[in-house]
Formats: sequence, C-alpha cells, structure tokens
Amino acid sequence: MFWLKLLFSLLDRFSPATSAKMAFRYMSNPQVRKLREFEEEVLAQSSQEVFRFRGFDIQSYFWGLEGNPVIFLVHGWEGQAGNFGALVQLLLDKGYYVIAFDGPSHGRSTKAPTSMFEYADLITEMIGKYRPTRIISHSFGTVTSVFGLLNNPEVHLEQWFIITTPSNFKDRIEGVKKTIGVGHRTVKRLIRLLEDSTGHKIDDMNVDTMGPQLKNAKEVVLIHSRADKIIPIEDSRKAQRALPNAELMELDELGHYKILWSDELKDILAKRLRSYVEA
Repeated sequence: MFWLKLLFSLLDRFSPATSAKMAFRYMSNPQVRKLREFEEEVLAQSSQEVFRFRGFDIQSYFWGLEGNPVIFLVHGWEGQAGNFGALVQLLLDKGYYVIAFDGPSHGRSTKAPTSMFEYADLITEMIGKYRPTRIISHSFGTVTSVFGLLNNPEVHLEQWFIITTPSNFKDRIEGVKKTIGVGHRTVKRLIRLLEDSTGHKIDDMNVDTMGPQLKNAKEVVLIHSRADKIIPIEDSRKAQRALPNAELMELDELGHYKILWSDELKDILAKRLRSYVEA
C-alpha cells in the first residue's frame, strides 16, 4: 500500500487526470475478503442459485422454508453474504426464509468492473422479486437498500435492522481518498468519471436526502459501535434523523465487521426481531 500511495501521490501532483482514471478503476473493482471458517460452513448449508444480472453471474443463498416471510440480508461494499453467517441460525429459529447474495464483483459472483449504482439497481430488482418483510443491511448495503426500497414503494417492511451505515456515497469517495492518498484535483475528476459512467449524480446515493422520502419501512433500528474506525458513528446519527420511524442503538468496543458476529448484535436481534407468527 505504501508504493500505491506513493504512486497516486505523484500522479495527483503531476497528472490528476491519470490519477483519477486509476482511482476509478480501483473503485470499480472491489476487493474480495476471505471468509472465516464458520461463515463458509453456513454458506455450505444453504440452497444456492446463480442468476444473470447485466452480464454478471450473481450467487444467491437461501435458508429455511420457502413460503415463510422473507428476511433479506444486504452486505456492504467489499462484503459478501457470508458476513452474516453468525446470524442465520437465529433468523431461522425466528421462522424466516433467509435470502442473501453476493453483489456484482463481490464474493462468488462474477468479477468485473462495477459501481455502487449498479449494486443499488440489483437490490432494487431483488427487493421487487422477493418482497421481504424484514431487511438486515450492513454498511453501504444500507445506502443501496434505501435506493431499492424507494424504487419498490409497494413493498412494505415491518422491520429493518441497519448494522452501521454511511450517510452518503461521498463517504465512499472520502474513504478511497484516504486509502490512496490523493487530493482535491483527483477527487473532482474522479466524481466526474463516476457520474459520466453511471448516468447518476453521486448525491443521488445519499441517505440524508433519500431517507425522508422513505414511507414503506414501519420500524427502523440502527445499530452502530462508537469504536467503528471505518464508518464513524456520527453517520448513523445523521441517518437516524433522516429516516422515518428510526431509533439508534449505540454499542461499544466493536469494529466495523466484528459487530456482525458479536454477542451484542445477536442479543438485540433475539429481543427485537419479531417471530413471523407475531407479524
């Protein structure tokens, strides 16, 4: 990473246009993180299906009895379905049909350049197809879920559990900016490349502006650790103010990914997630 940052630093100074093109390729090719053994084991217990989406083979996973109310798991950018492995048995015990997937160029899905907007379009399609009664989303999966719910106003969520969230897509750009060490000139050109390639404005992917429009989520619970070093808890505080019917539960000493397999999260879901027989 040192040499990568050094290269970007030089390009940012002498050729910000080239730096922006390289940053665009970096953002368009999410890194695939290795799953833990227990996460792999949970995926192996699922029924699996591959479907086509814009040239991608999307890997999807199903647990439980088809016909039971659907709970939909939406991973974050550079995440994958296996990240929810610690929660699946709890959700099955509650009586849900659990559906998860690996987004474009994530997990076991086809690897090719993609974007947050393409990911959001996939979520829109899947919400419309499976019509979940509950969603659990993590990180940037929340931003894409807001987008997907707004585009499926006929789908009504009883409960939505948000496990950390940025407040807008610009946070992703800021994260990349810090990772590769570029400045304003590169970022300005990077934003232009993103908008030109996707046909969207980056402000279109903003919980602060999209959230107040959301009318189809009955109960929203945000869960975020003050120790999260990837997304600061202030982002969830902003999201809480923007999303109707939302409350925020602040935890301690849990990292951005560790929270997903923490006892604290499982305890919250055990107490707050209603069984389908009560829905």
